[in-house]
Amino acid sequence: TQAFNLSQFANKVNTSGQASLTTAVSGTLPVANGGSGQTTYTDGQLLIGNTTGNTLTKSTLTAGSGVTITNGSGAITIAAAGGGFSNMTVFASPGTFTTPSTTTKVKISLVGGGGSAGGGNAIPRSFPSSPSPISGGSGGGGGYSQGIFPVSASTGYPVTIGAGGASVGGTTTGNTGGTTSVSTLISATGGGGGVSNNVLGTGGAGGTGSGGSLNISGGVGGNSSGGGGSTMLGAFNSNSATAGQLYGVGGTGAAGPGGAGQAGGAGVVIVEY
Repeated sequence: TQAFNLSQFANKVNTSGQASLTTAVSGTLPVANGGSGQTTYTDGQLLIGNTTGNTLTKSTLTAGSGVTITNGSGAITIAAAGGGFSNMTVFASPGTFTTPSTTTKVKISLVGGGGSAGGGNAIPRSFPSSPSPISGGSGGGGGYSQGIFPVSASTGYPVTIGAGGASVGGTTTGNTGGTTSVSTLISATGGGGGVSNNVLGTGGAGGTGSGGSLNISGGVGGNSSGGGGSTMLGAFNSNSATAGQLYGVGGTGAAGPGGAGQAGGAGVVIVEY
């Protein structure tokens, strides 16, 4: 219905008789003619073959388990999603954990210091069969806490390690273990000191964890001749005069006048990232 204007077309043909696809063609070039059949796109869209109609369909990649997809202008970024931890730093003494430049999440586990045992009691037991002096109660175990926290990259986080309760002399209540913490994120108090009294030494209370997703109290120290209070990282059940042998475990007492109540074990911090 419209007259063909040969002179106008001739203006869009080069000297080799080839028509310009920029100026000599209108509309959308179909797939069958070598085109895409599409005219508009959003960031990250790809053309996917589609047997229905033998066409090309616009689609975007879908993130799966452990994979992230970021669609940009003319670009697609595929990366492993965060979730696992491949590195670990253990603090047995105070310090600072500085996050690497790519770290924005950490897992922290820690234990408070163990309490020391009460000193040996010089007063005999109340029943005749055991007239000898008895030991003080053992120290309680440090509390435990564990959690996963968002953190800032390339940032220092102070680490405090709770010391074990110091040893004491005879007929003296043991010392409480120190609190272990990482900045203000997470902490665990130390176990209580064992008690020396006139009949049986009484074990110290366990410490408590706070701030984590999992917070567990330390074990209560044993009474006279009982083992030191345990922690989530272990137990040491010696009934002799022995200092705490594991992180946060309570010390045990010694019998006799002046028998020392042994020190508790120091706490620990474990950072995974």
